[in-house]
Amino acid sequence: MTQPNTLETLLAKQDIHDVLVNYARAVDRADAPLLKSCYHSDAIEEHGNTYTGPAHAYADGAAERLMKLKHPMAHYLCNVHIDLNLGQNIAYVESYLLTFARFDKGTDPWDTLTGGRIVDRFECRDGVWKIAHRKMAFDWNHDMPSSEGWCLGLFKPEDPGMIMGKRGQADLSYQRF
Repeated sequence: MTQPNTLETLLAKQDIHDVLVNYARAVDRADAPLLKSCYHSDAIEEHGNTYTGPAHAYADGAAERLMKLKHPMAHYLCNVHIDLNLGQNIAYVESYLLTFARFDKGTDPWDTLTGGRIVDRFECRDGVWKIAHRKMAFDWNHDMPSSEGWCLGLFKPEDPGMIMGKRGQADLSYQRF
């Protein structure tokens, strides 16, 4: 059911969207404190067949594993549907997500693209919207050998002027210039 947009509903939806964007950034940068800030302290994370349990423990483990990866990963937030119930301080949120990751298959790098949805129950506690329960829905996946060419050679990763993404605080997004 769609509610009319009021200032209160627009602010709540923006707060929820900010949490979703912070989640994607936190996973890609392996930023455990930012990732944990997306969840209430008693939140539950159900991440496919890889994890079910307390979200803060998931955040710590995920950040630790991600820092060890040698290849890039990127989460792209797409359509977001927010079913907001301000009277109960609850929102049910479905967010389409595209994920790119590179893994080694033997000695060769492979790229994987996954399309899915994160389905969340957000709760507003003490005026702050955060995830209270998250489940994943996996819709499709495509694995393929990596064939990185950097726009047919236009960009040169080895050039000192080329800024490459990094995990953690060394990434460009943490710098203020």
